[in-house]
Amino acid sequence: MDELEFRRRTIAQPNDIDKELQEFAQSNPERQNFINEMKDFDKHIQDALDIPVPDNLADRIILNTSLKEKALQEEQAAGTNVVDAKSRFKFDRVHLALAASFMVAVSAFFFSSEQHIGHEAGEHALAHVYYEINALDKKSPISLQSVNDKLAVLGGYIDELPGDITYAMFCDFKGERGLHLIFESDFGPMTVFIVPSENKSFGLGNDHFQDERFEGQINRGTQADTILVASVGAPLDTYNERVTNAIRWL
Repeated sequence: MDELEFRRRTIAQPNDIDKELQEFAQSNPERQNFINEMKDFDKHIQDALDIPVPDNLADRIILNTSLKEKALQEEQAAGTNVVDAKSRFKFDRVHLALAASFMVAVSAFFFSSEQHIGHEAGEHALAHVYYEINALDKKSPISLQSVNDKLAVLGGYIDELPGDITYAMFCDFKGERGLHLIFESDFGPMTVFIVPSENKSFGLGNDHFQDERFEGQINRGTQADTILVASVGAPLDTYNERVTNAIRWL
């Protein structure tokens, strides 16, 4: 078993860890922490989905449908726009069924173990940052040697980053085994994802992305793609160039 298989199986069933996964994780505290994090994340999802249905919801839907049908029947009796009325009523019923099916499909897709494959890389990067948001608070520097020991697995090494590295962990990025780094800059902590580009998993999405708190930039390379995420307003172009130039490939 390799690191990627371990993470995929853990993400798929965090509350059903078999003996093989447990043995693989026992020798590595980071793997055990990952199991615990996935269990917490799974509970968070279940809690978010556990929304009570109002007692009168079914009656309200039936009443709303009945009122629409009555109104359309009256319109038909008046002889105005008969064909269009029938079409709209049929559309409403079909639309309601399709909407329900769509929501089920989206929920199944979004919360499946492979949901990250279809997302845009920028969206995935932001979601990843928010999921490990507490990592941005880390301040203790990590040795460059420790970081390069991990990056060597991907076939590269770093001369230096423009600030102390405070976080370095392998991650599953859109199905690829990547490296998640955080370093301190003059504009606050910045996140760097380094992901091998062999499988071209960044085919979707723009190279620049942003929400109300963070913005990011993707640099697509022949051996690996790097994604830099920082607080809105930080000089991304400058730091992205410095980060990209700091990575060497064996």
